[in-house]
Amino acid sequence: MRNDIIQLLLTALTLLFFFSLSACGPDMPEYVLPTKKMSQHQQIIVNPLVIPPKPIPPEPLADPEIAAAPDILRVGVSHDVPPFIYRQEKKVQGLEADLAQQLGLSSGRTVKFITVPKSKTKEALLKGHIDIIMSGLKINSLENQAITFSDPYLRAGQIFLVRSRDMTLFSTGIYSLEDSGFTLGVIEESGGDLFLTRTIRGVRIMRFKTVETAIQALKRKRIDLFLHDAPTICYYAALNKSAGLSPILTLVTEEYLGWEMRNDDEKLRQQANHFIQQSKADGSLQKIIKQWIPNL
Repeated sequence: MRNDIIQLLLTALTLLFFFSLSACGPDMPEYVLPTKKMSQHQQIIVNPLVIPPKPIPPEPLADPEIAAAPDILRVGVSHDVPPFIYRQEKKVQGLEADLAQQLGLSSGRTVKFITVPKSKTKEALLKGHIDIIMSGLKINSLENQAITFSDPYLRAGQIFLVRSRDMTLFSTGIYSLEDSGFTLGVIEESGGDLFLTRTIRGVRIMRFKTVETAIQALKRKRIDLFLHDAPTICYYAALNKSAGLSPILTLVTEEYLGWEMRNDDEKLRQQANHFIQQSKADGSLQKIIKQWIPNL
C-alpha cells in the first residue's frame, strides 16, 4: 500500500514538471539573446534618420558640352593665365582669347570658349569635347603621339622682374648670381623653378603658389628677383610700373608658345598654321601681342 502511494506521488510530480515546461515554452523567446542579424535590424529602426552619403559625381570634362560641328571652333580654357587667357566678369579675355577670335574669322568658324579641368585637358581634347587648347602652352616634345602642336606664334622664355632701382645689380647675366646670396623667387614646379634647381648654385630660392604672391614678396623685399615666363613678367611689370618694378628683358631660357590639337585633325592644324604665318606677315599678330604685353 505504501509503495502504491509513493508511485502515485512520483507520477504526479513528473506530470507537474512537464506541464510547467510546456507552460513556459511560449515565453522563452522573450529571453533569448538577439542574434547579430537581429541587432542590425534593431539599429536601423533606432536610427531611422541616418542616410548614406550620395556618391560624388565625376568632374565634367567640358563646360559647357558642345557637340563637334564644322562651323564651330571649341577652344579649351584650362585655367586663368593672364595675359594669355582668363575670365573677368564672366568674360573670357586675353591675348589668346583675341587670337582665338581671329583664328575663327580666318577659318570661317564661330568660337566657343569651353572650360576644362587643368588636369584633364588632354583627355578632353582626345575624347572630342574640345578642338584646341589655348592656355599659354610651351611647345615641347609630347609623350602622347595623338596630340600635336601648332607652329609657334610667340618666342618667349624666362626673364627676371626686379625692383627698378636694382636693375644695374643684375645686368651681367644669370650666372653672375651664383654664390651671390641673393634670394630668387619662382612659382613652384614651374620652368623657372626647374631651371634654377638644375643650373644655378649658391642662391636662395623661395617658391610661391601664384604670381601675385611672388610680386608682393618682391615689393616687400622678401626676394631680390622673380623669375618667370617673359610674357607674364612683362604684363605684370606694366601693371606695377608705378610700384617701381621693371623687367630685365634678356632671356634666361628660350621657349616658344603654341596651341595643342589632335594629331588626326589635320584640317584645323593647317588652318591654325596658315593663320599664324599670315598674321605674322601682315603685322597683325605683333599688334595684338603688343596690346596685351607692352614691354615684350
